[in-house]
Amino acid sequence: MPTIPLMNDHHSHPLFYAAFASGVCLNGVHKKAEALEFIQQNQSDTPIKLVHGWQSHRFQFTDSDLESLPPVVIFNISLHSLLTNQAARKILLNRYGNQFLKVDDKDWYESNLRVILNWFANLNADSDGLILFYKQLLQQGIYSAEELLLVDQDEIDLFDRAGLSHRTKFWAAPDVFDLLSSGYQERVSGIKLFTDGAIGSGTAAISRSYKSSFSGPENFGMLIYEDDELENAIQTSLQKKAALAIHAIGDRAIEQVICGLEKTGKSKLHQKCVRIEHAQLIHPDQARRVKDLGVTLSMQPNFSSDSAAYSDRLDSDFCQSNNPFRMLIDEIGFIPGQDLIFGSDGMPHGAEEALNQSFFPPLENQRIQLDEFVAGYCTDLSRGQIEFEVDESLRKIRIKQIKASF
Repeated sequence: MPTIPLMNDHHSHPLFYAAFASGVCLNGVHKKAEALEFIQQNQSDTPIKLVHGWQSHRFQFTDSDLESLPPVVIFNISLHSLLTNQAARKILLNRYGNQFLKVDDKDWYESNLRVILNWFANLNADSDGLILFYKQLLQQGIYSAEELLLVDQDEIDLFDRAGLSHRTKFWAAPDVFDLLSSGYQERVSGIKLFTDGAIGSGTAAISRSYKSSFSGPENFGMLIYEDDELENAIQTSLQKKAALAIHAIGDRAIEQVICGLEKTGKSKLHQKCVRIEHAQLIHPDQARRVKDLGVTLSMQPNFSSDSAAYSDRLDSDFCQSNNPFRMLIDEIGFIPGQDLIFGSDGMPHGAEEALNQSFFPPLENQRIQLDEFVAGYCTDLSRGQIEFEVDESLRKIRIKQIKASF
């Protein structure tokens, strides 16, 4: 039976997902009636039911559906859009003021994604919830998870109280980093920037329009920065910390990031640790330039399923070029564990989904070999191990046992 070490999730949001611990996950739900029943039956005693993992290509909620529920917030699996009913809006308006009304503005939502997610990360944040979440991660084969969206220094204190600081790395937005005291700044691994949105919400910045049947004519997604603004943000961030993670999903956003990094200069970048997060729609020319700059790609094997899930919004060429791991490794020379690393973004967490999407993806160009998976995603065997079985006939992997050694 194949065995791999426990995993390190290089891209997650532990505090945010811990806030969902008593909520509802719709990741495996394919029918609206089942989703509504799950939400109604949830027994959490929190003022607002938090729901995540909703995949909008499967079904849509009407206003009538939402108003039939107790106070609820439903996040698209991408986290780049949400739905609320009036009962939840009253609670959130009382807590966050009229600023909450802006969440319906797609451009404002993307430009303020960190703020929005931090609202909900703080909603049910406590050390017990964090401990429970990390127990759940371990049951799924995850030893450690990087926090790509630090809320404030209170979050670091929360991890300390939970005894979990040694199992995460913290990344902070520039304004959050500036508000930290020097001692807390030392504990932050690097700065995190966003440059576009997500495919699911039609806000990832792409060079060819989304299908008009999905979002109307001439929608190319959105860039959060002007070119000179991003260049300045990159250089300023690298002066603060030696590491920088930049969210870029669409090929247009990836191009803007590469140009900004090229203007920063290879001599400076070679002294730094710079990551592009997601890079789903990267094409070969861009990949060669990233490799030449010495920049790491931090990608999510479980996003390979977007090639099938989002065929209603992306043209066939984009669907075919999503998560092109074989091109990156075989043609360009990226090396898993060195300049190509893997995470989940919590969509979903866990070894089983990651292994299935790596070994049996929708497209052959997305396939990741076992040794590549281990190099880019796993810790060492001293932490523990994951035993799994492979059913080639069903193209399915099942986790059989997870053993922790700590």
